[in-house]
Amino acid sequence: MSLLSLSTSAAPNSVNYRGLLVLNELIDMGTIDGLHKYNIPVINVNGMEEVLPPEVDRLIKNMHRFDRFIFTVPEFTGMMSASTKNLLDWLVVATNMNLNHGKGYPFTDKHVIILTFTPSGSEAGGRHMEQTKEIFKKLGANVIHTEVFNYAWKNVIPGNTEPFKEAADRINNYLNYKPDQAKAFKEKYNEWNDQWK
Repeated sequence: MSLLSLSTSAAPNSVNYRGLLVLNELIDMGTIDGLHKYNIPVINVNGMEEVLPPEVDRLIKNMHRFDRFIFTVPEFTGMMSASTKNLLDWLVVATNMNLNHGKGYPFTDKHVIILTFTPSGSEAGGRHMEQTKEIFKKLGANVIHTEVFNYAWKNVIPGNTEPFKEAADRINNYLNYKPDQAKAFKEKYNEWNDQWK
């Protein structure tokens, strides 16, 4: 299954993009991309038949190629970043203003993991997460895991994988989950249970 790991920060030197690169040293993050690689304007349309800007269209078409997603979402003033919200708003325009609620998005009915890398201490960085998770779910995503990585300026450094090992194991477990896993889970249970007979 194909995986897109997308930083939704518009900054080319984003800690959220670089966090994906560090995690990729521990687990396969699939295709790593970032909004900073696209020239996406602030949403400026208000209709159902608007033409998408070429870069928005290119990003959305690229997103539709993937089966699973990891989004790194910056927190600004206790909310998801404006660049994240802008992307979601463009997705709404591209899907007929969401008349088929939660259908037609690149991540509709697909597994989504939402991460945040933040220079803040444990007091911040994740305040947006519940709202962000609910918005992604409203747009059809199956959000299976969220996680916040604090002290990013200290920890998100090339080769510094130690602070991320436990989280990488959790993320990898979620990435390895497959829809047909219920059968395998039952088989493992039966194997385990047979040992008690």
